[in-house]
Amino acid sequence: MSEQNWKTSCHHMSVCALTGASAFFASIPGSFMLINGPLWCYFYAMKYVEDYDASALRRFHCTQPEGNALVYGTEKDLLAGLDFVKENFSPDRVFIINNCSVSLVGDDVAAIAAKADLPCPVYTVDSGGIAGDFPEGYQIALLRVIEEIKKYAKAKTENVAAKPSVNLLGLTPTYFRGEEDIKEIRRILEKAGYRVNAIPGGGSSWDEIMELPHADLNVVLRDELALKAAKKLETEFGTPYLSTGMPYGITGTLNWLEKINAALPGKNLEVVKEEAEKVNARLQFRSSNMQSLWGPLWFDNILIAAPPSEAAGIAEAVRGEWADTGNLVIHFTQDTPLRPTAANEICIAGKDDGKMKETFENWTGGLVLGSSLEASRLVRLKKPFINCTIVLPSYHEIIATDAPLCGIRGAANLFEKIWNAKLQDCMDAVTVKK
Repeated sequence: MSEQNWKTSCHHMSVCALTGASAFFASIPGSFMLINGPLWCYFYAMKYVEDYDASALRRFHCTQPEGNALVYGTEKDLLAGLDFVKENFSPDRVFIINNCSVSLVGDDVAAIAAKADLPCPVYTVDSGGIAGDFPEGYQIALLRVIEEIKKYAKAKTENVAAKPSVNLLGLTPTYFRGEEDIKEIRRILEKAGYRVNAIPGGGSSWDEIMELPHADLNVVLRDELALKAAKKLETEFGTPYLSTGMPYGITGTLNWLEKINAALPGKNLEVVKEEAEKVNARLQFRSSNMQSLWGPLWFDNILIAAPPSEAAGIAEAVRGEWADTGNLVIHFTQDTPLRPTAANEICIAGKDDGKMKETFENWTGGLVLGSSLEASRLVRLKKPFINCTIVLPSYHEIIATDAPLCGIRGAANLFEKIWNAKLQDCMDAVTVKK
């Protein structure tokens, strides 16, 4: 990974691959993560996962290799860590996750783990920061699990009366509103007549993940997290995949569902459409009332800074369904081929940092849909802006409700957040004049 990408990964918009792998494995019930590396990596990954799962502290441990381990190997420290796990916990499986430096040592970690003779399966992965950032680590973990599936794959039994089934790939509760988005996506698909077979990385059990080959279609919600895995599943098991992105907005959600229906017909799409129409009518009515008092939902500028699927989907929903603007800029936090038509300008972190800097320096006011990073930068520059948090990190806002950002319920939530951000700005302006 280049120096610039390393700085972006560790200090700006993302976290390292070890954290991505930890987040994936932590989502599997009964799992225990043993970080084979220093305390810094352990605390960083554990805290990241703990922000959505309070039990994470009880399911993470660290080997803390000695200074000379990079020369003589980590066997002593790793065995001590495994003994600690065996004596104090009863996990269903243990995932040993090597950090950057330990990955370079070249230890046969699987053979060392076998010596510990744990009463549960032990799996190993190398996923330090040199492997990339969160998406790379998540992919490494998912591909490692697919290798395990190959060993135990069972023949699929046909049932013509069964609902069409899908796997959802690329979801994680560690993203902003991640757990709520997973529930909303599942709700919409099940309401439309689909059976959700498995959501690896999104809360599915180990047994459910082992059933991945038995779905009719793999739906990839985030290419940067799961497209490689979808291609691997197609090669190994013949399961077709469809890259859909995340569903944002009312129209965006219906288009997303139609795309899935074209690849794998559902049995009850009309029920979802009826719900979407009712919610959309309510939103339009509320919008009309507010516009009569405060004017149209217009922003001179809109900045959206988020991972690819979030940024692209939200950009199309915001500009296509609710708001208008003279200039919409997207800052993608990872490289992507996505080029949403709603954007006037697109920048990619690690590639277009100069242009991204200009966005902030030349900012004259408008709506910022991003994280606390964008907000703090504009505050330091003393620039006026209307804030609406859509991604992590979020240091200046507390979330206590179960409302998603995606899907039909998410459309109402995002619509409300944007309008309230504008109205608060209007009220602040009135107060300043007084």
